[in-house]
Amino acid sequence: MIKARFVIEAMGSPQELVKDTLKNMLEAIKQKFKVEESFIEKPKKSGEKFYTSFIELTVQFKNVQFLFEFMTYYTPTIVEILEPYKLEISAGELENICNDVMSKIHEMDKRLKTNISVNKLLSRQVIQNNTKENV
Repeated sequence: MIKARFVIEAMGSPQELVKDTLKNMLEAIKQKFKVEESFIEKPKKSGEKFYTSFIELTVQFKNVQFLFEFMTYYTPTIVEILEPYKLEISAGELENICNDVMSKIHEMDKRLKTNISVNKLLSRQVIQNNTKENV
């Protein structure tokens, strides 16, 4: 068993959206993982338009793989391992964790490259449209 404490942050607008997003995220986490403690901070104004908030929670995991699954999916900003003090894992477990993490990184890289390509195409179209209108 592994016990860890996390902080997961959110930013958005309006204030209710931030609050509801974090509540829904916490409920989804509770359905899949054993949450011992949780706290959602009241959203605070950040700049002119946005609000920020966070969830602080303590979660128990069956093994390291579930811990890494949680971290790659929910991307907490702070991770604190509470138990155990020392941990021993097999090479097979470590391979599975590494492959899962790399799969997530490749997926994010693919999305990023797709978004960059779409952005370039849209930028070209905007430039072409503005050029045609000014002629």
